[in-house]
Amino acid sequence: MKILFGCDGSPQALSALETLVKSFAYFRETPAVTILYVHPPVPYGGAAATIGKEALQRYYDEESEAALSGAQAALTAKGIPFEVEKVVGVPAEEIVKRAEERKFTMIALGTHGHTALGNLVMGSVATAVVAHSRLPVLLLK
Repeated sequence: MKILFGCDGSPQALSALETLVKSFAYFRETPAVTILYVHPPVPYGGAAATIGKEALQRYYDEESEAALSGAQAALTAKGIPFEVEKVVGVPAEEIVKRAEERKFTMIALGTHGHTALGNLVMGSVATAVVAHSRLPVLLLK
């Protein structure tokens, strides 16, 4: 089994990862885990020209590392092997695209606990992933 875990570095994502790892006891073999962080693109298209592509890439790298550090530490502490992917794009779209392209068995995500009304107003990566994925999606609190 190959699991793509979408991680934004939030406390909810780390709690979801902990719940996911506990469920590994039900599997015959530990699933292969890939942690994916998707950084939304900087909204101003000319930002790269203004600050330079290298500076923008450093910004993306630093933000990604900060968001992934807790998940990496948690999996390392439990002795669970994992891979890390970092991309820039629309989070829900990139999660679904990567999961399908790389033939993952399942997508796992934490939820922020928004109400249905909150999702309508603010949007939700988890809601969009569920709506667009052809793969099973496990939502964890």
